[in-house]
Amino acid sequence: MKSPIKIFLTAVILCTYCCTPKVDGSLSKISIVYDFTFAELAIKYLETGNPEYLQEITNLEAAEHLINHALSAGYNVSKVEFITNLLSPIEEQKKLLPIFKRNLNFAKEDLAKSGIIEKNTSQFLPADCVFSSTLFFTFGYNHVAYDNNCSINLADTVYLNKNNMNTMIYLAIHELHHVGFITAKDGYFAPFVGITTYKEMLHLIEYCMQLEGMATYAPLGIIEQENDVNTNKHYIAIRDLEVVEELEKEFFDIYYHFKNEPDHLLTQEDGYKFQIFSDIKGLQYIVGAHMAKTIDENLGREKLIGLISEPPENYIATYLNSKEQ
Repeated sequence: MKSPIKIFLTAVILCTYCCTPKVDGSLSKISIVYDFTFAELAIKYLETGNPEYLQEITNLEAAEHLINHALSAGYNVSKVEFITNLLSPIEEQKKLLPIFKRNLNFAKEDLAKSGIIEKNTSQFLPADCVFSSTLFFTFGYNHVAYDNNCSINLADTVYLNKNNMNTMIYLAIHELHHVGFITAKDGYFAPFVGITTYKEMLHLIEYCMQLEGMATYAPLGIIEQENDVNTNKHYIAIRDLEVVEELEKEFFDIYYHFKNEPDHLLTQEDGYKFQIFSDIKGLQYIVGAHMAKTIDENLGREKLIGLISEPPENYIATYLNSKEQ
């Protein structure tokens, strides 16, 4: 059954590192392969314009990861066209090469070798959540998680300022937490397409609120420790209680709009409400992270992590109960 609305969400030589760092004297429950192949080939393609490099990129596991994510979000495009568009127009994308190379070096030397991604992410997942993942470093597509893998876009404009380089670490924690979250839910991921009723939209909102909220909250401690809060609009908002309260009210207006009429069919206007929740105002990140922070501080980390194995509506209900207490 097709949905009456279409939701668009806006994540050579094989060069990889495999890292299973020690945390508190024992092996981490997360094992990551850091795969730089896409990024290395993108540099070669942009420097030479040789279409053979583009073909090699298209055949990579990283390219399969990106196109699968795009298809799951409702895009209808071939893999060749998709990858070509990411690296086009070539003359414009070449201008990003100096920054892109700097970012790639940071990813190799400061991110992949530090073990900070695995260590931090594991602190926000169940103790029995053990998994392996590949973190791809790519060009042009947003930072995403899909199946057991995740990816970071080294061409993101957020890295134009070299003082924002640590943002790459925070984004990697965010995306890797998604992988662990989905793993802890036995691979379940709420569908983004094919939904037709308010009840189905409500479930998607509840799922995203917990998924994105916990992933946004996971690196907050490091961000505050490094005094990097002002490098990201979501973290600026999370620390401003007035802003959070205003956005929370807006979230619950949307939430109860769908919750109170579960049998209604979705309209284009309802699709716009979801875009406000997800992309336009980022309520799932800001309010979702505030909920995680409140549960963590009021009820404890064990309770926050335990909610991952419960239905997603319990995340919001627990937050409301925590506020009352």
